[in-house]
Amino acid sequence: MIGVVVWSNGERQKAVIWCEDQGALAYLQGWESLTPGTGWPATGDLLELDSEMVGDLRFARSVSMLNRHHYVELPDMLMDAVSEERPMRLAASGGKRIEDSPNDVARHGRLARHLAVCAS
Repeated sequence: MIGVVVWSNGERQKAVIWCEDQGALAYLQGWESLTPGTGWPATGDLLELDSEMVGDLRFARSVSMLNRHHYVELPDMLMDAVSEERPMRLAASGGKRIEDSPNDVARHGRLARHLAVCAS
């Protein structure tokens, strides 16, 4: 699967990845989840990965770099979409749709909460 890093902290060895299947965000934790020779991914990097559900969380596994800094503007675009109440669909685990309307996205702010939890 292909994904884009929307948040990363190399010191804490954590990152959040938005995946092409539009399912739950994938969490990357620790160097052991990266393929050998892959440096720690930064915001905007395009990755190839496998994912694994552990409880209600989706974790990135076997992560390799496809293109560095490919979508650097993506995190800002996503946050702008939430704050401007543009129509946006967010997905829960298993790809089940949970919000479709701009008001639901703004009220729940799931993307913003995911990013805030990872940043703390």
